[in-house]
Amino acid sequence: MKKITAAQIRKIHAISRERGIDDDLLHEHTRMLTGKESLKELSCGDAAKVIDSLEGNTPSCRDPASYRQLSYIKGLMKKLGWIDGDGNPDMARLDGMCRKYAKVDSYRWLDKGGASKLIEALKNMAAQKQIDMPREVLHNG
Repeated sequence: MKKITAAQIRKIHAISRERGIDDDLLHEHTRMLTGKESLKELSCGDAAKVIDSLEGNTPSCRDPASYRQLSYIKGLMKKLGWIDGDGNPDMARLDGMCRKYAKVDSYRWLDKGGASKLIEALKNMAAQKQIDMPREVLHNG
C-alpha cells in the first residue's frame, strides 16, 4: 500500500481552504470517508477518495443518506417551524441535530443510518409538538 504523497496532502489542504473547511472538519470528513483519523495514515487511494469528495465528485461518506431521506428531513423541519426568513429549512439548526443524533458535524455527511436516527428524532418532536398544541389550533389549522 503506497502512502499518501506530499502533493496529495497539499491538494487536500488547498481544496479545504477554498471550501472554507477548517482542520477539525477536514479530519472528521476524512474519518467518515476512510475510517482513518489522520491524513498521514491515508494510502494514495484513500487520498484520491478524499480529494474527489472535496471536489464534489463522490458522496462524502461510505453509505450516504438518500435524496428521499434528506427531502423527508427537510419536510419535518418545515413542519416543526425550523425555517429561516425565506421559508427554507434552517440548515444550521439541522447541523446541531446531526451532531446530537448522527454524530457528524453536518447534514452533508449523513449516512443512511444517521439519517434514519435523525428522522425518528424529528418525527418524535413533531408528534410531541402536536400533543402540546391547544385543541382549537389542531381543529382549525
